[in-house]
Amino acid sequence: MSAWIPLFVLPNLRVKAPVELEYLALVATDDPRCEEIAKRNQNFYPFLNSFTDAFQRQVIPSVLIARADAPPWVMSMEAIGSFRDAISISSIVHNRTNTIIYGHARNNQYSTFFEFYAWIFSKDLNLLTTNNPALAGFDRFNEFKGQSIAGLPVSHWDYLEYDEVLLKALLGEWTRHYSSPTPRWRSTALFRSLNMAHAAAQVPGYADLTSQSLGRSVALWVSACEILTRPHNGEAGYKEVYRVLENVDWRTEDCKKLAYDCYEGRTKKKVDLPKRNIACWLYGELFQARNDYLHGRPMADDRLVIQSTGKSMFMYTHPLYRLLLTGFLGLDHYGPFVPKEPGESPYDFAGMLNFRFVNRQGDHERALDRILRPRDHRD
Repeated sequence: MSAWIPLFVLPNLRVKAPVELEYLALVATDDPRCEEIAKRNQNFYPFLNSFTDAFQRQVIPSVLIARADAPPWVMSMEAIGSFRDAISISSIVHNRTNTIIYGHARNNQYSTFFEFYAWIFSKDLNLLTTNNPALAGFDRFNEFKGQSIAGLPVSHWDYLEYDEVLLKALLGEWTRHYSSPTPRWRSTALFRSLNMAHAAAQVPGYADLTSQSLGRSVALWVSACEILTRPHNGEAGYKEVYRVLENVDWRTEDCKKLAYDCYEGRTKKKVDLPKRNIACWLYGELFQARNDYLHGRPMADDRLVIQSTGKSMFMYTHPLYRLLLTGFLGLDHYGPFVPKEPGESPYDFAGMLNFRFVNRQGDHERALDRILRPRDHRD
């Protein structure tokens, strides 16, 4: 087995099965590779076991590790951060969508769960070091007491869940992008957008949540969409986002309907403007709210609330971004199940991938469709 080294600890996240590529892996503390690291250095497990919540209850973190022989492009902070961003976005869109559909709160709806802990290991694992814009320094293991982020829930039963179809596509793009000396603009835009989305998906406030906090988050979400869809030699804007959303291979009739008046610039009232789908309608509303917020226009505290349903547009940014990624990445490549042999089960490997694609996208579409339905509606 190749030697592995620890890179970062994530104290607010619990991983059951590893999420991994050839050279990087997000793992639980009882992963065999962590056990091997602990055999080489006696400080490793005491450090991991020292984490608690604000009330001194033990927290079991997750660990990001790398193969010791990883090539230089893997070990760049941009590549490591993008690996984390891919996992983060795949998880938060999955969990927010399930919360919308099934009505009960789930962990990992915010990217704050995926933040790297500031203190990391020195190369010889004998000291802890930190180096960020606010603090640079080192200290000893025996005086360390790690804590999870106080405003996030801690659970010993909820493990990492994610949209496996999306993550498979994103990690494929990750390898192609970072291993290439001349990456394409398309993949550069993708990982810039994921990083912006990771920032947008932070908890908008703990004790200080306000309409301004939500306005800031929406502004970041709109930026993530614009980065993703901007042509290499063109201009970013709402029309490019509309274009990608209109090219999604929609699976539900309600999301296919071209029935909505959408913002075209500052207006959506002109009679000659085209009707668009519900995803474009929601993005147009968010885009206009972002402009109101950033340009200093008066905004009511309920600016992001849909008056007819009482629902907040902020809660639907996650499935909207996932469906924009669907259009950008062309996530219809699994296609319909075609049996290789007469009578072959649709639940072999290829068929199961297709089932997961249809099921996952269907979930995100159903979540998006609920934004204009009254609260007491039942599917």
